[in-house]
Amino acid sequence: MHLLFITPYLPSENSGHAGAQLIYRNIVSLAKNHKITLASFINSNEQDEIQPLKQKGISVNTILYPRNQQSIKDKISSGFRNIGPIVSFLMGHEPFFFAKYKKKKMAELISNLVKENIFDIAQVEYNVMYHYVDQIENIPKMIIFHDISTKVYERGINQGDGTNRRSFAIAKKLEPIIANKFQVVVTLSKEDKSYLFNLGCKTKINVIPPQIRIPQLIDIIKKSNEVCFIGSYNREPNIQAVNILVDEIFPKINNEIILNIVGMGLSKDTVTKIKGNNRINYLGFIDDIDSFLATQMLMIAPIRIGAGLKMKIPHALVCSTPVITTDVGAEGIDINENNGMWVTTDTIDMIKLINKLLPQNDLLIEKGQLGRNAVIELFSEGKIISQFESLYSDLLNK
Repeated sequence: MHLLFITPYLPSENSGHAGAQLIYRNIVSLAKNHKITLASFINSNEQDEIQPLKQKGISVNTILYPRNQQSIKDKISSGFRNIGPIVSFLMGHEPFFFAKYKKKKMAELISNLVKENIFDIAQVEYNVMYHYVDQIENIPKMIIFHDISTKVYERGINQGDGTNRRSFAIAKKLEPIIANKFQVVVTLSKEDKSYLFNLGCKTKINVIPPQIRIPQLIDIIKKSNEVCFIGSYNREPNIQAVNILVDEIFPKINNEIILNIVGMGLSKDTVTKIKGNNRINYLGFIDDIDSFLATQMLMIAPIRIGAGLKMKIPHALVCSTPVITTDVGAEGIDINENNGMWVTTDTIDMIKLINKLLPQNDLLIEKGQLGRNAVIELFSEGKIISQFESLYSDLLNK
């Protein structure tokens, strides 16, 4: 089959964005048996990530979309680019986050690709790329909801963030309309499937969890007094979680325990706050994240907002590191405390659980191995790709 993938993020195993990593794994796996053409936005610092895709036989076609601009000039330029999306949001057409991905150059790119190729299926990654459904009108098409934005905004409101109210109201009407434009809809979890159905999605919703890369772990020694949190700190759920860890949880954890915070973009205020604390390390980006995770006794993930499956959770588990998280963090991950993932909704209960488990090194090591086995069973390449290929066959036979 010839598959056209349309995505807002350049697929890359090295991306700081979990969704870009997920798409990379899937298209690289699919490229073993299918012809893949990619239409993607690309950040200005991602050019080096194109070649690994091409080496896998993937046709890569990109449109520049600068993100996280730092200089005054770039921020001003970004401000001008966002005038249209702001107007669309204020008029109630779509949330700003959706509107900013509507680009004429991307529409032209996809139109040209459709004219020059015969595609069997078009696969749209993320709800924000629905803008290009007209360009693939005559191709069997499916959309992957990596998360449900209405749920993200609703949880923000429930946490006291009133700025989400307008986006929530707009997204609640828009997301089922988006879903119903496609012949196949996929979510990453049963919870998101149920939520999208209740919003009014009429198209059959399929659940395909993310493919998790299975690292080889050799001669790894656990550090009995170290726990961690990993994330990208340009995302509000991770920003909030790390602040809860630093401010509310860690001061009440055994004094011998060290907290390692990993990932790019931690705010200057948070870095300053932890600078004088010799029990908290901000490590930034780590090249060999698998080996690092495998040395940690526990990952603590007090995630309260956001939606979709949190890739950091199965990532820690597949590295044999058990996890304590919330019901939000555990969404879509059918693993429980028997296999290394404890779930609690209350901060006080989380503190008690951490202090109870950390002295039990042998138990945590055992649960970490069981967690790794569970992730391999649920999220392996073969299992995930076979589900996609089955969907493709069903779509073509309709």
